[in-house]
Amino acid sequence: MRPTERGAVPKKLMAIQFAIVVSLAAFYFLYLPYRPKSQAAAEAEERELKIEAFFQSLVVEDNHAEVEPAETGGKVGAHLQRLSRTPAVDEVIEALGLPTRRTADFRGGLHIAWTGTAHSLEAAFEHGRLYCLRHEDLRTGHGALVFESSAAWHPF
Repeated sequence: MRPTERGAVPKKLMAIQFAIVVSLAAFYFLYLPYRPKSQAAAEAEERELKIEAFFQSLVVEDNHAEVEPAETGGKVGAHLQRLSRTPAVDEVIEALGLPTRRTADFRGGLHIAWTGTAHSLEAAFEHGRLYCLRHEDLRTGHGALVFESSAAWHPF
């Protein structure tokens, strides 16, 4: 566009420039601050799905023995559970992603935890092999400890 005879910029060009500046300001002040929160929520939901799939893939029920309803918090017909296999630390981290928490106990065991939107999963390792999974519902605080042997299984 050509400037007018007085050297002023036409109003149409000023309106376009103003609209661009307002759009950029809205993008930076309204969208960008909430983007990390939405990404974190999506990552937590994905982690929740991974936790549930991993727990279901590793835990098998022992159909030969039922647990008394008093021991399971009222669940009738619950079966004992045990680990179907004992993967290494690297396999578990590869399946679930980076852990939320990592600690070691006095005997050299490693405890790694992942927290999703509704459940948390803690994996306990001894000599690099999984020996216990702790699966907990975050809303109720109830869950189960699942070991290599179904004789050691117990709900909480």
